[in-house]
Amino acid sequence: MQYPLRLIAGFVTLLLVQSLSAQVITWTPAYPTVDDSIVITFDATQGNAALNGTSPVFAHTGVHNQYSSDITDWQHIVSQFDGGFDSLILMTDLGNNRHEIGLRPRNFYGIGIDEEVRTLNLVFRNEQGTIAGKNADGSDIFLPIFPTSSFCAIFSSPVERPPVISPNDPMPLSIQANNTCDLRLFINGNLEASANASTTLNHSPNTAATGKYEVVLEADDGNTVWQDTIYYIVQPAIPVANLPGGLRDGINYVNDSTVVLSLVAPNKDYIYVIGEFNDWEMDPDYLMTKTPDGERHWLQINGLTPGSEVGFQYFVDHKVKVGDPWAEIVLDPFNDGGVNAVIYPNMPAYPQGKTRGLVTVMQPGWPEFQWSNQNFQRPDNRDLVIYELLVRDFVIRHDFKTVMDSLDYLQSLGINAIEFMPVNEFDGNQSWGYGPAYYCAPDKYYGPKERLKELIDACHDRGIAVIMDVVFNHAFSQNPNVQLYFDKGSARVTPDNPWFNTDAPHPLGLGYDFDHASLYTQGMIDSVLSFWVDEYKVDGFRFDLSKGFTNRSTGNLGDWSAYDSDRIFFLKRFANVLWPKYPGTYMILEHFGANDEETELANFGFMFWGNANEEYAQGLMGYEQDSDFSFDVSYQARSWAFHNLIGYMESHDEERLMYKNITFGNAFNTNHNCMDTTVALERMGMGAALFFTIPGPKMIWQFGEFGYDYSIDFQTRTGPKPVRWDYLNDPRRLKLKKIYAALIKLKVNYPTTFQSNIFDISAWGKQKQVHVSGAMDVTVCANFDVVDQNVFTGFQHTGWWYEYLSGDSLNVIDVNMTIPLQPGEYRVFTDERLPVPDLDVSNMVGAAESVLNDADVRLFPNPTQRHFTAEIRMERSARVDAEVYNLQGVKVLDLGQFLLQPGQNFLDADVAELATGTYLLKLQGDDLTHTERFFKQ
Repeated sequence: MQYPLRLIAGFVTLLLVQSLSAQVITWTPAYPTVDDSIVITFDATQGNAALNGTSPVFAHTGVHNQYSSDITDWQHIVSQFDGGFDSLILMTDLGNNRHEIGLRPRNFYGIGIDEEVRTLNLVFRNEQGTIAGKNADGSDIFLPIFPTSSFCAIFSSPVERPPVISPNDPMPLSIQANNTCDLRLFINGNLEASANASTTLNHSPNTAATGKYEVVLEADDGNTVWQDTIYYIVQPAIPVANLPGGLRDGINYVNDSTVVLSLVAPNKDYIYVIGEFNDWEMDPDYLMTKTPDGERHWLQINGLTPGSEVGFQYFVDHKVKVGDPWAEIVLDPFNDGGVNAVIYPNMPAYPQGKTRGLVTVMQPGWPEFQWSNQNFQRPDNRDLVIYELLVRDFVIRHDFKTVMDSLDYLQSLGINAIEFMPVNEFDGNQSWGYGPAYYCAPDKYYGPKERLKELIDACHDRGIAVIMDVVFNHAFSQNPNVQLYFDKGSARVTPDNPWFNTDAPHPLGLGYDFDHASLYTQGMIDSVLSFWVDEYKVDGFRFDLSKGFTNRSTGNLGDWSAYDSDRIFFLKRFANVLWPKYPGTYMILEHFGANDEETELANFGFMFWGNANEEYAQGLMGYEQDSDFSFDVSYQARSWAFHNLIGYMESHDEERLMYKNITFGNAFNTNHNCMDTTVALERMGMGAALFFTIPGPKMIWQFGEFGYDYSIDFQTRTGPKPVRWDYLNDPRRLKLKKIYAALIKLKVNYPTTFQSNIFDISAWGKQKQVHVSGAMDVTVCANFDVVDQNVFTGFQHTGWWYEYLSGDSLNVIDVNMTIPLQPGEYRVFTDERLPVPDLDVSNMVGAAESVLNDADVRLFPNPTQRHFTAEIRMERSARVDAEVYNLQGVKVLDLGQFLLQPGQNFLDADVAELATGTYLLKLQGDDLTHTERFFKQ
């Protein structure tokens, strides 16, 4: 019987020079497998003899498998030994400087059934971890692992797989079998060497000619023929030439079947492109050309299939495999299994068993997206009402398509911009997105890139600008520019990394810190920003942790926040690159620096986050102390010249106001207990009245408009939060949403008033007022106390004033008059009579009813105008008919029959043709009946 084993790096990499490691360790059995009980004996007098006379001794150990990038890349490390008494890896002292440990690799290391372990990797240490016992040359010690077969043979040399050598360099090939047999060695199909009735075979081929050489071993014991295959490269001279004109870094599509790849990789010796076109093996035909300055490597690839999706990587200096930093699709072997096929249909498959690490995808001949809105006019930044949105927690199906289906809801709210928390490929799936990996690739967990473009196009059709949250302060381990210059031993970027500092100079050094003084970093940022405006037509950016855009060393938060001329230079520089090409692009900084620095940058054109969470929270909870929010929502309070402060009551980084209200609210007055949900929701409306009416841009964190009340720390700070569209079935919460919508409409529809620079805020006490003077005057007053108050008004003039939310009128004779307000009451007066907004919720119905409890159903968005999606979680399988009924029991829509599986299911429904009103979604069949109410707007 024959066992062909065709593997990229061979079935087993022995990585063993017998005469070297055998002096340091011995082991039984002689030909160990992952399922054998192995006894390893270490002779401390051998090798570098560093532990001679030392006891106790510990075995710092891991394995080398098919996922290792090279021999130094240990997997399944049993203990990150850095000193201390670890009994798990303690060796038995046998005396005479010999130490022993016994283990069964599969259990000891946690080896998976499909893993191909090639060696056990060992370094022996003293208890403090300060002395290491290794080979005489200082290298790690490797114990070979054989396939789990009664008869097998392996390549014990070469050490590296695949080896890359220069012409005429030695290429020792060694074979070892676990039983006596006949051994044969073939190179490119020709028999090169053989040995009969032996367990070893050694051969050194002629290496004068460059090229790729396939090496096949055959071992025949008379009953079985065992085969294994490796290859080696005799490398030609590295071609040197300039990158052809007009091309950029990344993937350049020359035509429907030809691409040119370009990778910035200074000081790298050579790079091979591996991928589907060469079966993921190194090949001299895919050796990249180096530019004369050594900055870039590039390669033209011909003959690709038009309309195909082709996976590829860069294999750099035979050490690291990375994807293209500018790719728009990234395949992840560890996280792609968590991507729902409904959300990302026909997702390219990861090449399992062919390579390791993240793989990027090129798309030659892929059709261009056809934009329906080519001339979108961004809202004036003075009028912005931004809705901050995390796709993962906004809709249950966490995808771009369902967010697009929810735009009717957002449009009804009145917002004119969406700020998406990071959507580019980030580490993992369940994330806020602030661990950027690939800057130009939308994360597949949210859907294909075409769906994101459709979403942006649909936003523009509704007059909604799109702002992308981008992260240029730091990155983490999956970022290709981190991986290109990275030391695995210290888990730090190397000093020659062109993009990153080896150490963060400021106190909030997350992950790996970008070097903003580097021309490489500056060029990358410029290109990423231009890409998103060019390719996705985004309207602006929010820069996460922009205060970190400096290399000035600071030891504490106070020093870090102080005026920094370097940071100002770096920020102005990339704005000066972007704005001439894309005038009016919003540039928003999460800065929280010294006011003199923010003033200079605001006058230059940047906008800033203004965090008023704590101040609004104190007031809404019924406390006076620290409740003056003016500095964080009023640019004039900071002595700025322009309306460039984006005030917010909530953001993804802050605790929810409603959670604070119901958890910590003032309960002094039992008739107005701020911890009561009804009272807290009413007070939220009061906060909104003294928020949206202040001139300047504003931001809402998703679901704040209906009083979302799950703590930021629910399921951990960055963990998933429940999607509660069903809150809108609560009349109190729906009314709050309507109040938000009415106030947003007031702000956006009357720009000649709310763009005014004539306004004042009195927010220091329990009585708070806002006065705005413009084409129309506005006076807002509120009682933030928990008891009745006669609240000062301070009208701008006498005469008739009109309460916007109720339509009541008031003839003002004394501008200093007071009005009696109950706790939590507020008034929004205008000196023009405006249409009274609809705040009626009297036709609301109750929550959903379920006959059986083995189905959990949620509808989103609800209310809806055109579409909804039902997420159906089942404990068992069931075939159901899905139908829509009106409240009179008449079936108005048949959605079809569905087989529901245990776990998560999705059902999409188009209800655009239904009249406004309340309806019932009914799921019936297989002893299951479930009814869910929804409201069609």
